[in-house]
Amino acid sequence: MNESAKRIYIEEDEIDLRELWQTILKGRKVIAGITIVVVALSLVYALKLPNVYKSEAVLIPTAEESGSSLGGLGGLAAMAGVSIGGGGSMTPDVAFDSLLHNYDFMKNFVKENKIVEHYADKDADKNYVFALGFRGIYDLFKSDPDESEEKDYDAEVYNIIQSMQKNFSIASDKKTGLITVSYSDSDRTYTPKIVNAFLRDASVYLVQNNLRIIDGKLGYFHKELQSADGFELRQSLSAMISKIVQEKVMMQSKVYYQCDILTAPSESYIKDKTKPKRALIMVVSFVTSIILGVFLVFFLEFIRKDEDTSGIKMNI
Repeated sequence: MNESAKRIYIEEDEIDLRELWQTILKGRKVIAGITIVVVALSLVYALKLPNVYKSEAVLIPTAEESGSSLGGLGGLAAMAGVSIGGGGSMTPDVAFDSLLHNYDFMKNFVKENKIVEHYADKDADKNYVFALGFRGIYDLFKSDPDESEEKDYDAEVYNIIQSMQKNFSIASDKKTGLITVSYSDSDRTYTPKIVNAFLRDASVYLVQNNLRIIDGKLGYFHKELQSADGFELRQSLSAMISKIVQEKVMMQSKVYYQCDILTAPSESYIKDKTKPKRALIMVVSFVTSIILGVFLVFFLEFIRKDEDTSGIKMNI
């Protein structure tokens, strides 16, 4: 390809910024129209969303490592094939999170606390808070449940569980060891009730499960103590039994599983919402609508030029 041909090819391939700007100016009405429509719809959507509030409980783990507290007795128990600790090495945050994602436990939790009935109540949203205190748009799009329609209760329970697993958060601070259990919902009066109910039911389940394990260990060591020969072995087994009984008493003395309460869950302040980020929604919708409008203008201009080129070729 010679130099003149290359120059012509480059000139044809160059982008004329002035032409692009003129195309945008020509289609400014289209861009403005799309922007107004998208921003208006986004505003309606943002005003329709109720505020979401979070309530949390902060717990202090009090579990002790059984091996370090027993010294040589822990090693002796390990040789016997028995673990001394009631809950093993599982920390309270891991235990709570495991139950949160256990369907059978959550199914019982939802049923026992009548959570499906709470959300099915037509007045469940009476405590919702909206931007500017205006809930007219929410009520406009709200549909009343059809009481004559037969509902699948198990399906409702499943949907509630899926929603709760998303709204629950269980986290442990690696530096302090503090455990934070939180729940988010649009009803700020309901969130502390759910956190308290979950911690209560989960703790009861975990404690009862560990007590069954501890009772099994006690039965094993009592049996070994009766058949043991030698004073030192009997003394070691007695110390193990004493430690396990002590652990059992300590476990039953806690309000929450292996935890003390630092701060109890409480109702959030009305202005202390976690979402929605309405300002961010509006900014994103505004920028997106302009980009969409510009793209549409260039696309329409491309179609117009293509039709003009096709018409000229047909005339020739």
